[in-house]
Amino acid sequence: MSDTNHSIFRSAKSFFAGTAISRMTGFLRDMAMAASFGSAPEIGAFMVAYRLANLFRRVLGEGNLQAGFVPHFVTQKEDGPLFYRDVTFSFAILLFGVVLFLEGALWGCIHLVPASWLEIIELSMLMVPGLFFICLYGLNAALLQCQKKYFLPAVAPVAFNLIWIAVVLFSPNVKNLSIAITVAFAGQWLMTAFTGAKLLPFKLWLKPEIFSSHFKTLLKPMALGIVGVSATQLNSALDAIFARVADSGGPAFLWYSIRIQQLPLALFGMALSGALLPPLSREQDSVRRKELLLSALKISGNVMLPCTFGIFALAIPGVNLLYGHGGFSSHDVYETSRCLWAYGGGLVPAVFVMLLAAYFYAQKKYKLPTKASLIAVGINMALNAFFVFVLGWGAISIAIATSISAIVNMAILSRKLLDGSFIQFMLKVAIGCAIPAAIVGGFQKIWMVDLPRDVFAQLLQFGICASVYLLGVLGMFWRLGLMEFLTLLKGKKAAG
Repeated sequence: MSDTNHSIFRSAKSFFAGTAISRMTGFLRDMAMAASFGSAPEIGAFMVAYRLANLFRRVLGEGNLQAGFVPHFVTQKEDGPLFYRDVTFSFAILLFGVVLFLEGALWGCIHLVPASWLEIIELSMLMVPGLFFICLYGLNAALLQCQKKYFLPAVAPVAFNLIWIAVVLFSPNVKNLSIAITVAFAGQWLMTAFTGAKLLPFKLWLKPEIFSSHFKTLLKPMALGIVGVSATQLNSALDAIFARVADSGGPAFLWYSIRIQQLPLALFGMALSGALLPPLSREQDSVRRKELLLSALKISGNVMLPCTFGIFALAIPGVNLLYGHGGFSSHDVYETSRCLWAYGGGLVPAVFVMLLAAYFYAQKKYKLPTKASLIAVGINMALNAFFVFVLGWGAISIAIATSISAIVNMAILSRKLLDGSFIQFMLKVAIGCAIPAAIVGGFQKIWMVDLPRDVFAQLLQFGICASVYLLGVLGMFWRLGLMEFLTLLKGKKAAG
């Protein structure tokens, strides 16, 4: 059965459903964190440590691993189960060595860093073992995508979030929370662990070929990806460090804001890119492959632009509703909202980068995505240093630099792929969203003088603003003739 736009979006909706559930528990987790810790320096230290401990998470697992595994697995055919077995055992040994190395490196840093950073190092050491489980989860998620099973890997983070929430509610201490990270990652891995076990009889599982030719075929295409993703992850860790230098509460503001920005990114961007990679890998016709890409870009733009302008219009009442409780003050709400605005500008480029990278990975072309990633990382680091040390902009500058680097990355990858009609379409969608967003913004300046702390008042305030914005967008889309995307979102085949 050939892959079509319809089949890809059907798979994406399955991913969407699982991700929606996991993100709901993720928001409950962040709400519990905000109410318990606010923007206290200790939670800022925890968030920096979390970034450092997960530095290799996307280098060895998740996106980079999936980009290397999927194109090879779908072409292995009858040898696919053996390929998965050999990769699993070899990868587990590699991960065990990486964990030991990182623990030793962090232990050595204890005697080198200033006293103010000791807590961050100690918390990182408690979290590092979780890397073993989360990377194996990434391998299982790649396998499930190849089998067109998208719901389970998307919903698996629910286990991680529930364990995190339990610790925050019953033992609100950053050391206990750091220890629980490994347990939570193990729970997430267990949600997917048994699917791969069914591929082979038990006897064959006992005869793995460690670092076999199967595993080496995976390492070769991953090598360039590792360079690009390593730079990106290092940059992510440096973002947290820059934010802490700028403001002790900076890592918390960035954490809470990017969690909101990542909701549409995960619900739609990751869902669509994850569903797109296997069909692109199977498609041999270059013209048809490009058609699948452009269709995915058009639909994602039609969804992500309303989300982007929704962030601009609804950031303050939305952040206040989610986090404006307990130890999270009105000042924290405004600072988090400012960071969210800055991150919002990079939402569409970030989604486009995922889809464009999938297009190149499916053809086993890794050089351009790697080059684009390295250039974007270099720009991001330079802007961070300039904004923080020269302009003194604070935590918001980290989010601005992230969005600018995403735009650069998108521009490099999309060169010669996007035509004038596509750009015209995107401008049309942007106009349809910008006008309602401006109306809501003006409405807030008149009505929202103070931020309420009562949940009912917060919900009422957000509900009114969101309703005005959504109705305005739907009206503009109808007026501009931009409603055809609903055909695919409803699960119907588009004409032609």
